[in-house]
Amino acid sequence: MTCGPAGPQLVDRIDADALARLWTAVTRVGGAVGFVEDTPGAEIRAAAQLAAAEVAAGREQLLVLGPPAAPVGTVFLRRGAGPRTEHGAEVVRLMVRPDQQGRGHGTALLDAAVAHATTLGREFLMLTARGGTDLPRYYAARGWTPVGVWPGTLRLGPGPDGLRDAHWFHLRLR
Repeated sequence: MTCGPAGPQLVDRIDADALARLWTAVTRVGGAVGFVEDTPGAEIRAAAQLAAAEVAAGREQLLVLGPPAAPVGTVFLRRGAGPRTEHGAEVVRLMVRPDQQGRGHGTALLDAAVAHATTLGREFLMLTARGGTDLPRYYAARGWTPVGVWPGTLRLGPGPDGLRDAHWFHLRLR
């Protein structure tokens, strides 16, 4: 698969090393993808191995933009856990290679995740965005409803200046 008219593609496997390279690149430039810039590479690789295993086991679904061996971007969908929330899903780890950001790839991945969740019959999506970034504004501009802010729940560094808010969003699909 190439990055082009085909757009993001659903895959049932991804090489953990390829995912770790993307995740590390996004992390190193301050991307809000679960780590801080100086997180050891081994920690990111371990998370990538776990994420790849979740996809292979069918517990998470993965949309990839570009070739899976060298993805331009990814987005994961995690089905709601248990009978009370399984009609929804959570969008997690929307990542675009730093040298490819600003070209609409993130929006293409997000739109593909919404379309895929709709095809699966999901009724809603949720996601979390890190405060102190443009992400809350980005999601709101794309029709996601802000449903809450958890003040100071993300620690990115020492002391009070290292805290960020977690912004929660919801999107009704039907």
